[in-house]
Amino acid sequence: MTLPAKISYILVALLITLVMVFHLGHVVLAALFAFMFMEVLFRLFKPYMPKLAARWLAMLGFLSIAAFLGFIFATFIKQTLFTIPSIVEAALPRVLEIAGKYSVSLPFESFQDLRDIANSKLLLNAMTITKASTYLTREVFHMVLGISVSVFFFLAAKAPEYKSNLFDAVRKETNARIRKFMYSFHKVLGGQLVISAINAMLTALFLYLVGMPHLAFLTVMTFVIGIMPIIGNIVSNTVIVITALGISLQIAGLALAFLIVIHKLEYFLNSRIMGASINMPMWQTLLSILVGSIVMGFAGIMLAPAILHYIKSELQAIPLEKPLTSHPQDACPG
Repeated sequence: MTLPAKISYILVALLITLVMVFHLGHVVLAALFAFMFMEVLFRLFKPYMPKLAARWLAMLGFLSIAAFLGFIFATFIKQTLFTIPSIVEAALPRVLEIAGKYSVSLPFESFQDLRDIANSKLLLNAMTITKASTYLTREVFHMVLGISVSVFFFLAAKAPEYKSNLFDAVRKETNARIRKFMYSFHKVLGGQLVISAINAMLTALFLYLVGMPHLAFLTVMTFVIGIMPIIGNIVSNTVIVITALGISLQIAGLALAFLIVIHKLEYFLNSRIMGASINMPMWQTLLSILVGSIVMGFAGIMLAPAILHYIKSELQAIPLEKPLTSHPQDACPG
């Protein structure tokens, strides 16, 4: 391995470490989403116009779609704030009935009691909520900066010129590392979007057949939250079962059984779609998600599989001078 290549690996490792230490995963995630989206639009426009015009049109298209998606997301959050309380209110009598049947003591006896408890908790934690909102505002500002950097980098993109010196040699190797990571992120995100879309369509069909209320909200929620591997399904499934409790215990049981079947199907989809996309065993993906969520929170859930795939692809690209000899007792999956 050449010296510039070694330096580029050190720089990339340092960059990943800094992202983890300073909790900048959300910034990286936003920048990657923005750049990948603009690249897709650029490739669509490039055959029909000059490259510079295609880049500017791709950037304007991204900003327009981002503004529209921001509006949709704000509407979805607003709808969530209205829908979740009505779901809980409808399911609460069934919960109280089950609790009474099995002699389980609950700290509330009505929806108003539950609301009063929630309000008291909010008042007791008002300072924490204020700090959290301030932190969220700062996070959004950082994400906007990350997207801005991505937009300016995309507009300034041109074929790099490398001269015969150590700096340009390191720059060339580092650019190769970044391109490989972008490829890994694209593969992971693409596979997860396909899985989430299939899951949302099957869930929507089930919700329609059983006459579940809030069909549109639950379908959109299943797709949006389902983009997060594993965790998203747990959250969306919990909300769906609670909603079903508002109809009847039988429907709730049927929903739970259906979601268990869907969950098992997702293992098959993950092994087929994600396996074909990133060629990694499920246990490695789950372990990366666990570590990523601990280190970087929500952003880590999305970034960790891509980082793992990138590391694996880099290691596979480095040949060994002396071939390894395998033994049956050394066998290990993945």
